[in-house]
Amino acid sequence: MLAWRIAKKKYALDRTGIGARTYGGRWNTPGVAVIYAGMTPEISAMETLVHAGDILPVDLVLVRIDLPDDERLYCRCLVADLPSGWDNLPGSTVAVEYGNAFINAGTHLGMIVPSVVMPEASNIIINPNHATFSNAGMTVIRPFEFDSRLRGD
Repeated sequence: MLAWRIAKKKYALDRTGIGARTYGGRWNTPGVAVIYAGMTPEISAMETLVHAGDILPVDLVLVRIDLPDDERLYCRCLVADLPSGWDNLPGSTVAVEYGNAFINAGTHLGMIVPSVVMPEASNIIINPNHATFSNAGMTVIRPFEFDSRLRGD
């Protein structure tokens, strides 16, 4: 199974989930390690862009994550499966609780969830502490730069 992330070059191949563990995210509190990725490069770009703020990030790379193909390693969540308010903006305590419970259970390598940016697309929350994550590969595919027309200047 392929997953994708766009990350600062310095952290692109991080396998510990240090960013999310330090700052938290939609699906985790600080202190809980996860790796956020998209199921396509396009949703990864949208997610990076929506979280970028006013300045487009630089020194980014596109990373391919090769995950084991065993479907039993993944929990797939549809919008209807998730608790009400999972998609609240700017964040959601119910999504954080749901994600923390998923990670702390440790039974799955990844939780595939709808994107808040585009619910028809999917992201994957990867548990870097799951035993099978050691079988995953991470490869920098190329430098990534947002099209300058996205600046809106």
